[in-house]
Amino acid sequence: MKFLTSIFISLLVLAPVVKAEVAVIVSVENKNSYTSIDKDLVERIFLSKVKNFPDGSVVKPLNLKQGHYLRDEFNAGFLSKTESQLSRYWSRLRFSGKAQLPQEANTVEEVKALVASNPSLIGYIDSMDVDDSIKVVHKY
Repeated sequence: MKFLTSIFISLLVLAPVVKAEVAVIVSVENKNSYTSIDKDLVERIFLSKVKNFPDGSVVKPLNLKQGHYLRDEFNAGFLSKTESQLSRYWSRLRFSGKAQLPQEANTVEEVKALVASNPSLIGYIDSMDVDDSIKVVHKY
């Protein structure tokens, strides 16, 4: 019995960590004709280097709150930065007056509701939480 218990514990410890598939979303009311946005544009939007969608309409990034596992996945996968690197980045931009921090939401449900109701917002959620209220423009 101890042998089986030790094997089970070993399997749990050695099991691969399942990562969430992050879906970048916009409102279905967003009238842009594109069906996807490339990773580079997503990065530039969330780093406040781009202020408009490809059609010229205003874009405003929406982050999950700091410490949320999807925010960490997004920062690593899309922005290739840690939270501390982003903190320093935003401190410099805010100090120079060049940009403001993106708006934040506490939950995935809040991100979906805010994005669905505002065609200017772009956010991210777990792809498992996608529904008809929003449009996916990129997955990672």
